Formats: sequence, structure tokens, C-alpha cells
Amino acid sequence: MNDLYRPRISEGETLERLGPYFFVQRKTGQRLTGDTVELAGFAAPSLHENDSIIDIGTGTGAIPLILAWKSGAGKITGVEIDGEAAGTAKKNVRANSLSGRIDIMNRDFRVLRECFPEGAFTAVISNPPYGKAGAGRISPERERAAARTEVHGGLADLVSISAYLTGRKGRVFYVFPTARLKEMLSELGNAGFRPTRLRFLAEKEGRAPRLFLIEAGREKGMEIEQSNGRD
Repeated sequence: MNDLYRPRISEGETLERLGPYFFVQRKTGQRLTGDTVELAGFAAPSLHENDSIIDIGTGTGAIPLILAWKSGAGKITGVEIDGEAAGTAKKNVRANSLSGRIDIMNRDFRVLRECFPEGAFTAVISNPPYGKAGAGRISPERERAAARTEVHGGLADLVSISAYLTGRKGRVFYVFPTARLKEMLSELGNAGFRPTRLRFLAEKEGRAPRLFLIEAGREKGMEIEQSNGRD
């Protein structure tokens, strides 16, 4: 991109590149992780121009930017509960002239039934908090705490709203810890989803995978993909 359009940043922000796009992050907020990049790359090949996507817990908008870059998805909505993170996400959308394709909402995902009709989207994508509320240490940084621990709704809430937003034909894409795979499969089943694709993510070759990527929809059958070692 032409540096003539480089966005202005404050002392509390950093400016980087995310593919062809400028990407602003907050120094004290939740930073972009490899898990988020892996999730977006997992979903992107399956998304097309007629798809309408919603990213729950979008943070500063990395997944919408990656999907705009790597997929043909026509409309992408990012939802973020943290006002400062949502503001930065909107800044990223404007800086890259993507306002006609990406919309950012500052909302708690648990109230999205009040914002959209059932089946409003063809796919939900989310990198939710991995830690259960009340388990383990919570970060003193508000945004990081919300990104890492289920302080604003748990897995059951996420799957339930995903089922509502995608209706009878939509799909979901998540990344989650392998330690909670059984819980994920149970919640998906309760909501009427069937896993269609599963990929484990290992930190390095030979190590047990810490995370998994999953796609689920309303159709039968599941493909288990080869574990992806990350150096």
C-alpha cells in the first residue's frame, strides 16, 4: 500500500503490516497471535462472495482483515465487547478503505439476538477465550483478561448464539484447546451442529497438539486433517 495513506497512531499504539493492509494494535491490549492467523487461514478457502461472515470477539479486527485479503467473502462483520479494541478495529477498517466490506460493532455477543434476525449470516468465526471463568490467574489488563478468560460468556453461550446467527444452513469455525475438545463436541451437538473438519495444531513437530481448529455445520461426515506443526 502507498505510505501516503499510512494511518496516524498514538504513543500507545503500534503500526504493522498484515498482508497488504496496515494493522494498528494497542501496546497494552491483546496482541495478534498465531492462533488467530491459523483460524483465518483455515476458514478462508471455504468462504465465497455470497457468504456473510461474523467474527465474534474480533479484537482489533485481524480476522476480518485476513478474510478480506485471503477469501472471497462479500460481507464481514466483527463484534467486540471492549470499546477501545473495537475503536482500533474501526480504525484499521478505515485505514485500509474496507468500510464497504467490513463492519465493526461494539457489542456483547450475548445480545446479538437483539441485533440480527435468525440465520442472518452464513458463517460464524471465533477465537474465543480458552480459560474457564474462575479457573487460573486473570490478567490485570481488562482487554487481555476478556480475550483469555471466559469473563463475558462461555463456550455454551458462543455455540448457542452461533446456531442462532447461522440458522439451519450455516457453518462455524473455531480454534480451541485440545483439553476442551470433548466439551466443544458436546456443545456443538447440543446446538445441532455436526463437525465436518478438524485439524490439530502442534507447537512443534513431535509434540502433542495444544489447540485444534474445527469447522461444523448441519451436514454429516467429518474430515480429520493432518496436524500442523508450528515452529
